[in-house]
Amino acid sequence: MATGNWKKNKKLKKLYDSHRYYSEKVEELTKERKKDRGSESKDLLVRLKKTKLAMKDAIARLKAALTKD
Repeated sequence: MATGNWKKNKKLKKLYDSHRYYSEKVEELTKERKKDRGSESKDLLVRLKKTKLAMKDAIARLKAALTKD
């Protein structure tokens, strides 16, 4: 985590927590994909990665908005 802005802003902290959760799920599912190469697991992995990226983008936008103030 960066400069500590997340300590001051609950929304930013929630986004960090969500990003961490999706990051762990992506890592977990990636390990499972070594055994199960089905299309369902791939679809789920892609969806999780997109959600994780959306969280990262939201964090960046919020941090930018906080630093403008």
